[in-house]
Amino acid sequence: MRLWNLTYNDPRRWAEVHAISGKPLGFWASVKAGGTGSPRAELVGGSGELDALVGVASAMTGCNFERTAHGAILYFRSRLEVYGAPFRKGEISGITRMPEGAGERITIWCGWTDAEGAAHSGSVDMRCSKASAERLEAWVRRWLMD
Repeated sequence: MRLWNLTYNDPRRWAEVHAISGKPLGFWASVKAGGTGSPRAELVGGSGELDALVGVASAMTGCNFERTAHGAILYFRSRLEVYGAPFRKGEISGITRMPEGAGERITIWCGWTDAEGAAHSGSVDMRCSKASAERLEAWVRRWLMD
């Protein structure tokens, strides 16, 4: 999974992130889309570097998505740093929900091609309440349909 440390306002990093997912939506596009942010969830795991960053058992890691012109960006914090994982719209292949205790576990499946042309696949695992899981799933499905 492609991750960028976005803690510091480095225009070069933001240019790389926006090259993948597109620029943030403007005010009117955001209003028309019903907002750009997803419901908040707890990030519990994922593929590659994401799993290592979330591996700190002592802290909950909140996450959410921001819709952009050509995709979305997953934002989360780990060890006082803010990370972003940009996705193009076609890179998300599906979403699954599974009951887990009092809440639900949501997995978003993705695949992407790196700069060298090699194909990769991965997932993002999140946990949230049943009500938030319904809203998050609807948000992702609405985003994929636009």
